[in-house]
Amino acid sequence: MKMIWAVIRPESTQRVVNALDAAGIAGMTRLHVTGHGKEMGITFGAVHYTEIPKEMLMIVVPDGKVAKTVSIIRAEAKTREKNKPDEGTIGDGKIFITYVEDNFAIRTAGKAGGT
Repeated sequence: MKMIWAVIRPESTQRVVNALDAAGIAGMTRLHVTGHGKEMGITFGAVHYTEIPKEMLMIVVPDGKVAKTVSIIRAEAKTREKNKPDEGTIGDGKIFITYVEDNFAIRTAGKAGGT
């Protein structure tokens, strides 16, 4: 199993969640976070904000669903500019993938198994 951590723009989140649900990938945790990457924050007038709102989705999937899940997230979270429809925009987000060694159900106090 793998955990996919997707840090994306808040305005993209519902589109990503809906697409994952439609593909049968429904179990996830959604967190409101702040941060910055290459864009180094955002400036409005004379005020510079070093951290900007993002959403983080945590999704655990079997190894065989990782590529499909990542593909859906990338397609739905990428912003599109009229003159460059194949490229996104700085700040669209990042996807991280880690191994999940084990998991347990709290309700039944037993091994939860695969997702």
